Order: sequence, then structure tokens, then C-alpha cells
Amino acid sequence: MKKNNKKDKPIYVLLFIIFIFAFVLRIWFLKFDSLSFYYDQARDFLVVKQILSGNIKIQGPPSSTPGLFHGVFYYYLLAPISFLAKGSPIAIGYWIAFLNSLAVFIVFAIANTAFKKPWLGVLSALLFAVSFESTQYATWVSNPTIAIWTVPLLYLGLWLWFTPRSSKSEVWVGPVLTAIGFGLSVQAEIFLLYHAIPILIWLYIHKKNISKKQIITFLAVLTASVFSLILCEFKFGFGSISAFKSLATTSGGNLAYTKSVGDYLVLYLNQIGRVFALNTFPGNIGIGGALIIVLGVYSLLNFKKDKYPAFLAIWLFSHITVVSVGGISTPFLMVGIGPAVSLILAFYIYKLYVNKSKFLAILFILIMVYGNLFFVFSQNKSGSTLFAIQKSMIISKQKAAIDYTYEITDGEPFSINTLTSPLWINIVWTYLYNWYGMNQYGYVPLWHGKDQVGQLDSLERVETPLKQSFLILEPMAGIPAMYLPIAIGEEDVDTMLLEEKSFGEIVVQSRTLLK
Repeated sequence: MKKNNKKDKPIYVLLFIIFIFAFVLRIWFLKFDSLSFYYDQARDFLVVKQILSGNIKIQGPPSSTPGLFHGVFYYYLLAPISFLAKGSPIAIGYWIAFLNSLAVFIVFAIANTAFKKPWLGVLSALLFAVSFESTQYATWVSNPTIAIWTVPLLYLGLWLWFTPRSSKSEVWVGPVLTAIGFGLSVQAEIFLLYHAIPILIWLYIHKKNISKKQIITFLAVLTASVFSLILCEFKFGFGSISAFKSLATTSGGNLAYTKSVGDYLVLYLNQIGRVFALNTFPGNIGIGGALIIVLGVYSLLNFKKDKYPAFLAIWLFSHITVVSVGGISTPFLMVGIGPAVSLILAFYIYKLYVNKSKFLAILFILIMVYGNLFFVFSQNKSGSTLFAIQKSMIISKQKAAIDYTYEITDGEPFSINTLTSPLWINIVWTYLYNWYGMNQYGYVPLWHGKDQVGQLDSLERVETPLKQSFLILEPMAGIPAMYLPIAIGEEDVDTMLLEEKSFGEIVVQSRTLLK
């Protein structure tokens, strides 16, 4: 036993180095405030602030489907670091990146448990560490991002469940991890319920080896992990049932009657092809996507010969059951599939190295590492570009815009108005001025825009602009073009434009009160 521990020690040292590398890679641009921050982030941070003030929540962030909500676990995951860092979005970004990086160990455990080959686990962990998609999720401070580690946890548990264990205590590890991983994944993103299908598939395949006690344990732990969602159903009148019914029967949106099976097939191939490519060859969506689709199909066809790659393939293709829910604009529906891409690639590269050609295997590794790192360093400096509609809404540019308003006014009171997405809701700038402006300059502006009745928080409102005022125009992506002249026209009634300055796509107009 001691001999094996000594033999394995270099592997675990290397794994820890990969973890550190993954973490550094994910936080590299946070020191430059390259963190995407828009309505969803401000809303969630304000809810966390309410929780810290004693207002306990059981309902999580709203989904894109009216009446359907994600789990509340995300809020409580942010709460400790938000308390310690006094609401700093950057500090919370570091926390999310740290949790994302921990998935390195889960990915390693899946591969190593399946084959008892630590080097396969190391390769799998390395490919995950450099994955461009995973680094984008790492600093995307939004509820789906935590599924980067909860979904792999689910599949680690599922694999352990159906692998013969040497002790009685180990028999329960699989059901418990599967339940926790699945429950927290649903808490992160309600539509990740689709992972129930792979679970049921493997339960059916191994039904002869599953005890009633294991099923009861799984269901009990799963119930505990989604208890807040169950509680919400009772408290709010089972609203999700109506939401799911509406989603399935509506004649508009993604489920329009005009769509046919062929449309959904193309949509699905585009979706998975894009996700697969962003974890292999981000620079070529076609090649990267096609490669993994071929490997996945090949793995399924060889199910009887080797269950491990088939297991990964079912994980890879699990999203097919919700293909009609969202399009390319909702990539987070496939959160947690990226680690499976790293695992299946590592498996076939390892086989190539051992059985065919060491040179080709190493070449593939180098190409993928280089391709992903190139995109990490060229894209991540602009925040979470895969998920952001308003590309310039990152902390560095928002801070610069806020600094400009204080520099122009030179300590004098001023008021602001904003054109935002969603329209006329000033939560983002309220949060930023209260967090950054107050800490940096000791006071915040007044608000002379439309009333914010019903919003979580707002700057103090005045009916008319102060002598010195500003109109902040967010990037127009997501804002109907017709509202730009309307917003400027309303300002022109009381104020005169003095100067206009751009911070990326954020535009700040310095104005003065008309005489």
C-alpha cells in the first residue's frame, strides 16, 4: 500500500498543478475588471443582499419562461463571499472561478475510476482546464454556471453506482453523489431536469444490480437537494406546472407549429456542434463539432465492447430531449456537457497514444491546448462573450463611465438617467454607484429618470435633473432602436448636451440644466 501511495504521489502533485493552472487561467483577466455585469447580475446580487439582511428566500432566479424559477441554492452559494467582500462583483467572480476550477478533480475522478489509469485522468483534467467554454463559464456570475461542476458530480456518482464496490459503505456513494449532483444541477438551471433521462437509462440497464435501499437513498437525498423547489411549489400554487404546460402547448416561440422535425434536427446539431467545438477547436466550429459527434456516435455503436465511452456519449447527447426549449441564444441549456467532451477526447487520445501513434496523440493534445488558450487570451479579456448580449457591459468600462461622471462634477451633486436593457430599469447603475461610486467618492448621484416603483433598489429620485446631470446609454444590443431618440428627446426638454464620451459601447452624455 505504501508503495502504491509513493507511486501515485507524482500524479496527484501534477493534478494539483493542473488545478492551480486552471484557476489562474480563469481569473487572469479579473485583475483588469473584465467581468460581465448586467441586469441579471445586479438583480441577483441585490437578492443576496436582502438575504444577508435577514430576508430569507426560498425562490431562485426567474427563468425565461414566465412562472418558472430556478433553485435558490445559487443565492446562498454567493452569500458568504458577498458578505465578506461587501458585495464586490469581482470578488464573487473569483469565488465562481474557484468553484469552476474544482471540477478538475471531478473530471479526473471519473476517468481514473473508470479505468484505474491515473494518466488518463490527468489528460482529461488538462483538457478540461484549458477548455475555452469552461473558462467562459468560470467568470459568468449567473446561476447556470455552477452546473459546470454539479453535472460532472452527477455522472461521477452514476458511474460509481454501477461499478462493483469493495465495501458496504462504498455501495451508497454512487446513489448519494448522483442525487446531490442531479439536485444541485436542477437548482442551477431548471431545464437540466433532462439529465433524468440518462439516469433512467442506466438504472434500466443495471436494474438487476440495484437494490431498493439504493433507490430509496437516491430519492431521499434528491428530495433534500431540491426541497426548496418543492417548497416553492406549495407556497406559490404549483406555478411551474402551468409554466411547463404553456411551454409545451404554446403556438409561438420555439415550439411554433411552423417548425418540423427537420428544423429541430438542424437546431440540435448546431447546438451540440457549437458546444463540442468550444471545448476542442474553438477556432473551427465545423471541425470541432463534427469530430465529437463522430466519436459520440461511434461510442454508442460500440456499447457492448466498451461501456465507458458509451456512458460519456449518452451524457454528451443528453440535451436532445430539450432541443425545442431554446436555440443558439440559450447555450447555458447545455452547461455541464463540456466536461464530457474533455473526457471522451482524452479517452480516444489516450487509446491512440497507447495503441497507434504517440506522435499523433501528442499533436492532437498540443493543437487543442493551443487553440483553446488562444481563444481564452483573445476573448476572456472582454468578459463572458459567449453569454453576454451587451458586450461592453463589463466592470472595467462601467467603472470608467462612473469615474467620468464624478470627475466632471468635481465633488458637486449630480443626477443621472439611463437607457437600459431591460428598458427603464436602473438596477445595474444603482448597484454600481452604491458599491463602487460610494466607496470611491463618498456619495452617489440622484436619479431623475422614470420611477423605479417595484424594483429591488433605486437611487433617490428627483422630478427634474440637477444642474449637472448625465444620460448613460447602455449598448444598444437588446434595446429597440426606437427608444434611443425617445430617451435623448426627453432629456433635451430640460437639459442641454455639453459632451458625449464612449466607454466601449457605453455612451455617457454630460448635460447641464437649461436656463
